[in-house]
Amino acid sequence: MDVKFARRFYLSAFVLAACASGGQLFAQDLEQDFSNLLDRCRTSIEMSAEFDSYGLQSRSVAERHLRDWGSAPKYAGWMDAQSEMYVVLTDWTSRDGQTRRLCNVYFYDEKRVLSKTEQSLLLERFRVTRDKLIGLGTHKVDEELSSIPPLVNSAFLLSERNPSGCSVTTMIAFSPDGTFFSAGTGEQATESCAKN
Repeated sequence: MDVKFARRFYLSAFVLAACASGGQLFAQDLEQDFSNLLDRCRTSIEMSAEFDSYGLQSRSVAERHLRDWGSAPKYAGWMDAQSEMYVVLTDWTSRDGQTRRLCNVYFYDEKRVLSKTEQSLLLERFRVTRDKLIGLGTHKVDEELSSIPPLVNSAFLLSERNPSGCSVTTMIAFSPDGTFFSAGTGEQATESCAKN
């Protein structure tokens, strides 16, 4: 085989392989970013601890991610410079006068549309985490989760109340057309926060 031809052949094969795997690598990066941010959210809310922002940059919170109910909300946004996703931390006061914390993961670009493959990968990553935690006995299935068609959603609960005395849920929801996505962990407003 001619040396020049062999070089071109292998270079072409390398470029084709890189292009073919690019979508897969991108999806894996997205999956890892999602898992990392959701885990930071879950740990912070479940342990009533400061959010671990190590390696992240402070980011303004997009107007569409501000809550329009509750009172005296405080917000903080955090993002990895290499990620499309960011975290929105919210402290808000409910009608019962208790302040609760939320930590949500969103896409910063409001025009971002999730492909079917990306939807499947993120949902699968969420379910793997859920099943692992339930298997450890630290969490349980959220039996009161209602389906809200056409949204796809899933959730699980911390088995015990967190140190702030709140019931804690972790959820994911997205629209089948990929135009809406939200995931996160929050102290539930459906129950009073009372330490055992």
